[in-house]
Amino acid sequence: MRHMLALSIVGVLLLGSTVRAHPGHDHAPDLRVWRDADGLFEIEASFVLARGDQVQLCKHDGTLVWVPLEKLSRNDRNWVQTRLEEIRRVNAAPGSELLDERSESSSDSEWSTSVPSEVLAGGAMVLLAVMGILFRRKRSAIPLAILFFALVGSTTVLAIDDKKAPPAIQKHFEPFKDQLELRSDDDYLYVGSNAFPDHPMMVGIRAWQQQVPLPQPYTGKNAWQIPLKPRLAEKPISAKNALYRGAIALAVNGVPIFNALNNRGEDAYRAGELDEYGGHCGRGDDYHYHIAPVHLEKVVGKGQPIAYALDGYPLYGYTDSDGKEPNDLDAFNGRMEKDGYRYYSTKTYPYINGGMRGVVTVRGDQIDPQPRDAPVRPAGEPLRGAKITAFIRDDDKQTYTLKYDRQGKTLSVMYIINKDGTYTFVSTDKNGKETTETYRRRERKDGPPQKDRPPPKKHSSPQAT
Repeated sequence: MRHMLALSIVGVLLLGSTVRAHPGHDHAPDLRVWRDADGLFEIEASFVLARGDQVQLCKHDGTLVWVPLEKLSRNDRNWVQTRLEEIRRVNAAPGSELLDERSESSSDSEWSTSVPSEVLAGGAMVLLAVMGILFRRKRSAIPLAILFFALVGSTTVLAIDDKKAPPAIQKHFEPFKDQLELRSDDDYLYVGSNAFPDHPMMVGIRAWQQQVPLPQPYTGKNAWQIPLKPRLAEKPISAKNALYRGAIALAVNGVPIFNALNNRGEDAYRAGELDEYGGHCGRGDDYHYHIAPVHLEKVVGKGQPIAYALDGYPLYGYTDSDGKEPNDLDAFNGRMEKDGYRYYSTKTYPYINGGMRGVVTVRGDQIDPQPRDAPVRPAGEPLRGAKITAFIRDDDKQTYTLKYDRQGKTLSVMYIINKDGTYTFVSTDKNGKETTETYRRRERKDGPPQKDRPPPKKHSSPQAT
């Protein structure tokens, strides 16, 4: 009897080891090529589950993607239906209740081929409890010790298994993880940042509104949200006549990306409003890009995403995975590829994603939800004839100086982020006179900031489905 109990403990430990060594699903037997009904894309992947009208697929690299069932080819839809029937038959067979217990109770009609770790954990705990009773009757200290360590080991292993792996898209932000807060749930990757990049800012701007870059509180509940299950919209939204407020994408360094057009419908780059990195500051002293931050490829590498649109689809640099500049992009600067839809950067308008090809919610001509900035001082006015020539930073002392030329003279704005939460600005005018002002950050109550100046007229924006 004692030998049988010892073998049972070993079996439980091996069960725990199996759980640890197999954190995901084994999809190799089901790897196949999936095609959409219109012949726009092919995905080599295996079936994971069906939920409502969506099918989840797992690519060979472990990336999970969601595809609307109605978008798949007729053969693929039939294949899914056949697989679901097989799963239902197996679950209905006597003694097979544990194959996928959640399938019978899911309100979303979710079907999967995995064994929940909760079932394994429950079974292991029940087995260990029974063994404990038997050992106590024999009043042996050694078996009790073995039982204790088996229980701790199995619980630890199962706890490791229950810890979710980060979503696949998170790895594209990790080169900047020291500057970001990264977390996720089943639906979103949350990216917390201060939108204050380590590269020079503002230099080269010829059309300036007297705004300066300040760190922003895009953290915690005010973090950026990137959908993990992007879906193509039936009615995409073009950035030519909509989305003039707020961000439409997020660079992997945590800096938001706004519409390439300013709110007067002008090309912000061609209007001289952007610095050498394609960015400038909005009315809340919030730094953001308006064209593709392709300089980030020096960090993340060519062929890797440099940003994600707020609909969840990635934005790449000028070249595709073959090193070629795509010549077949759609009106949104994107195209369908084997692993799904991608946006690309271009050297001409629209430079970035030309709108939202995926499903988003739009309120007040901006994507909702998105973080709010926190202005420190009233918005500035255009300063004609000014050209920004330098941005000097001392991050340790949190002291920054922006220099600009105007009418042949070099002027400056120096500002300090004080330890007491105030901000001191020292401006020098053309006569050499200094003006000092101190502000305290105020939270914006009316949602995300408008881009630059308020638009002169109301723009209509179609709603995505």
